[in-house]
Amino acid sequence: MPANLTPEYIEAELRYRKAATPEEKLRYLKEMIKLVPKHKGTERLRVDLKKRLKQLQQEVQKKPKATRTQPWEHVEREGAGQIVLVGLPNAGKSSLLAAVTNAKPEIAEYPFSTFKPTVGMMPFEDVQIQLIDLPPLSDFVEGYVFNLIRQADAVALIVDLSEPDPAESVLEALGRLEERKIQLGQEEGIFEDGSRTVVRLKTILVATKLDGEGAREKLEELCELYGKEFPIVAVSTATGEGLEEMKRAFFERLNIVRVYTKKPGQPASKDAPYVLKKGSTVLEAAEAIHHELAEKFKYARVWGSSEFPGQRVERDHVVQDGDVIEIHA
Repeated sequence: MPANLTPEYIEAELRYRKAATPEEKLRYLKEMIKLVPKHKGTERLRVDLKKRLKQLQQEVQKKPKATRTQPWEHVEREGAGQIVLVGLPNAGKSSLLAAVTNAKPEIAEYPFSTFKPTVGMMPFEDVQIQLIDLPPLSDFVEGYVFNLIRQADAVALIVDLSEPDPAESVLEALGRLEERKIQLGQEEGIFEDGSRTVVRLKTILVATKLDGEGAREKLEELCELYGKEFPIVAVSTATGEGLEEMKRAFFERLNIVRVYTKKPGQPASKDAPYVLKKGSTVLEAAEAIHHELAEKFKYARVWGSSEFPGQRVERDHVVQDGDVIEIHA
């Protein structure tokens, strides 16, 4: 009998698999148990979830409180979202990070100059997006690198257009990730591949060194081969070409919206938007502002996506990027 798992359950399981600590896994596992449909087709799954819950609870209880991971084994999420820069040696990841953030990664012509994650904040309009330059994919990469990839909101796969065959480099990078049960694509999710559970991550392909000789011809080939699998942007850190388009593509890949607030009779506050997942409602926006505001929610007025400015909407109204909302409680 099929399990017929709900989208809410699948989303909770994705968060569970991307969790960085036992405590986070425990929280999401409890959410999965709450959301799993209760019928004959999910009996074995429910038994497995409860078994995992017991094991995790024991692990958390036995974990020494003073134990800490190395600082690069988990990168705390900041800003509007977290994107990891992934690629083969000398793909141009560090140069890209330096071009769009205040980070100062080591940049060298020789491979493996990045031996630990380097974090930078990339400004896009009125928000900041966290970028993490990871050590390159190779035979020597440490396992924590793949954990950081799984935990990220999206992946930027970096390929160098000055290489003889950039398309071959993309194929090699995808193969190395596939070995670690990671697939890159248009959407994120978890699926069964034979006896393996594979994590699929939202990805954008970034082609660097667009200013080089023959780069545009190689870019055309990349678009023909991979244009249906990923959004593709091409940049040059030397000339700055394509960097602004890349920033917008990164923002859009995060699948988020910015919401601004206002008090009755006062202008909107445009300094610091609330960042929500696309598809969020005005009630979820109220929860992001303060949980008491959500508990006392009566209705909201919306400027932007509503039919007319200041239209009164109910709690299930879906907000759009740039909306201004006025919560009445």
